[in-house]
Amino acid sequence: MKKSLIALAVTSAIAAPAFAQNSVTLYGIIDVGITYNNNAGGHAQWLAQDGIVQGSRWGLKGAEDLGGGTKAIFQLENGFHPFNGKLGQGGLEFGRQAYVGLTNNQFGTLTLGRQYDPVVDNAQPTTFNGQWGALFSHPADIDNTDNGFRVNNAVKYVSPRFVGLQGEAFYAFGGQAGQFSNKSTIGAGLNYSAGPLYIGAGYFYAKNPAAQFADGNFYGGGNQNPAAVSPTSGIWGLVGAPQNMQVISAGANYTLGPVLFGGNFTNVKFDNANNSGSSVWFNSYELWGQYSLTPAATLGAGYTFTDGKVDSTGQRPKYGQLNAIADYALSKRTDVYVMGIYQHAMSGGVTADIYAPVFGSNGNGASTTSNQVVARIGMRHKF
Repeated sequence: MKKSLIALAVTSAIAAPAFAQNSVTLYGIIDVGITYNNNAGGHAQWLAQDGIVQGSRWGLKGAEDLGGGTKAIFQLENGFHPFNGKLGQGGLEFGRQAYVGLTNNQFGTLTLGRQYDPVVDNAQPTTFNGQWGALFSHPADIDNTDNGFRVNNAVKYVSPRFVGLQGEAFYAFGGQAGQFSNKSTIGAGLNYSAGPLYIGAGYFYAKNPAAQFADGNFYGGGNQNPAAVSPTSGIWGLVGAPQNMQVISAGANYTLGPVLFGGNFTNVKFDNANNSGSSVWFNSYELWGQYSLTPAATLGAGYTFTDGKVDSTGQRPKYGQLNAIADYALSKRTDVYVMGIYQHAMSGGVTADIYAPVFGSNGNGASTTSNQVVARIGMRHKF
């Protein structure tokens, strides 16, 4: 009997470290609140709305130690709407992320599946919406820095970090016979992190994005998600269903005690916009900051200026946007917040358009005037 107990103890001691190398984690976020829009298609609007500071989600992620410093990894992430229980991202089961891959501290990480693009991975952390959510995006999230869509059929490689630098290469297969590049996406990113400083830049080029990204904000062009169809009167109405989309974004953050400063620049270009045969482009310039009054209380504010050009008409739309938030942590996992946004369309014959697709099932959330004000109070819980 004693020998059996000793054998069991030895076996357990040997097996336990091996088992500890493998793990599966269940996690999630629920973000709910009440949003007010002073002019959504000509009318004031109150919404019980979720997923603004962070998209409501639950997910599974895991790793298996394969030996030699290599691990197999996976992540499945579902987006949902807690107010009505519906799936997000056009009804996809794991619409936020779904991938599997290999990672090694020496050689980097290779993943395959539905994933974020390099602009989101590297440049989004330098934006105010990257810190505090969708409503602080550049007007109507025209550059996808709020990751309004993800990329299917993607292969992504992320290098190890070397003297603070980390690189990323990205390609998504279109999958159309005889037209290898149709509905494909290519991208690259680079970031540097050292102490209080972070610098990030990303690039992607997508062919036929309206058909490729069904959960995006494009108007028509094969979009199968009515909730994501944008209005013809807002900023996306100038773009429609473009032939190609190119985004370049770069920015930096710097932490100085309780203060975090950030700045970002984004250039986005759409080819053959609205079947006009010509391009539409936008530049966004952003500065923001946040201050931790106490370990629990944070204040943040920022300003974004966006200008563009519609080549077919010569329009030069310009937008200025003020953003502000106050956040209070009730615990490490639960916080409450109040936010406000003011946008003014300065020129170009366009109306204000903070983020039209989140204000109606058919996207009719753009203002009918040159001004728009949005306010929100909400609560977020992480598990």
